[in-house]
Amino acid sequence: MVHLWTATLLLALSATANPTLAFGRLEHRPTHCRIVVGGRPLDCTRLQISANGSGGLRLRFSGDDDKTGGSYQLSFVSLGGDQGSPLSCERSTCQLDRRGWSAPLLSTAWVRFDSRGLPTGLPKARTASGRCWIDADTVSCESSPRNVAGMSAEAQL
Repeated sequence: MVHLWTATLLLALSATANPTLAFGRLEHRPTHCRIVVGGRPLDCTRLQISANGSGGLRLRFSGDDDKTGGSYQLSFVSLGGDQGSPLSCERSTCQLDRRGWSAPLLSTAWVRFDSRGLPTGLPKARTASGRCWIDADTVSCESSPRNVAGMSAEAQL
């Protein structure tokens, strides 16, 4: 019981120590979405934008593999942009500021899942150079990972 109380107190203190850290997630079904991995284009059906608390974002583009019944995800992790985060969250609701944002990439990750939702292997995560952009009607990321083929994704909002 003491450990639970101590953990709760530490969590509350850490949250009040730096109240500017933002966490949250925005889910969207784009009208048009395309992933390119190793020169191969794939359709995507879902976009998830997550704030990680340090000013950076994770942009995850996901799609379904009709041949296998599985799915795939291409994720980009960006550093904080000069303009701050385009994602503002309050309570459990997040809004995307579409006035224009761009930030350099930190990494990319590519993973496939089988029909049960289990990964078919380890995610292919790499440090990457490149950028992500958000404007009035588009979210896009383009990378040039070191020693592997480039990856990109674009979703229409």
